[in-house]
Amino acid sequence: MGSTTTKDRLRPPLMYAFREAHAARDARKKLDLRDEAGERIIAGRRAAPRLAITEPRLKQEVIRDLELLLNTVDLASSLPLGTAEQVRRSILNYGRPDLVHRSIDEFSVGGIGTEIAEALARFEPRLAREALAVVRDDSVDAAALRVRFLIRAELDCEPLAIPVEFVADVELDTGKVVVARR
Repeated sequence: MGSTTTKDRLRPPLMYAFREAHAARDARKKLDLRDEAGERIIAGRRAAPRLAITEPRLKQEVIRDLELLLNTVDLASSLPLGTAEQVRRSILNYGRPDLVHRSIDEFSVGGIGTEIAEALARFEPRLAREALAVVRDDSVDAAALRVRFLIRAELDCEPLAIPVEFVADVELDTGKVVVARR
């Protein structure tokens, strides 16, 4: 049996435990395991996978969450928030501004990268803000009606931060964002 390095096993975010339980669909199964003294023991099948997470699995989880975040239209796109600065900065305004009613000129497209960076900094706590950079990738043909952004950051993990790069393809006609590892 090989030894696992620190980089192979990381402490998962709390949400990961809930996702694993939901995927296993075993929360309602009654388990009443007891030792010889009658003390209740925690079932290994429920506790073991939640102790640590591998780096590739953590990156998959982050990609899933980034895609959900970047495909959610914020409240400020639907309602004028005016002086409600606390609402603008809160989870009630989760997401990014709507793209559907924008023109596809170079000025509008340039602001999308800033909006992505702001949404990630505000709503994705696993990405270290000081290491977050969103840069437009000009290699995509403009006729494709999509814009590509490179997202570089560090996953703020324990025991060490993990550098990551993602590609976010924004379809300008629908506003849909597809996130993938680079």
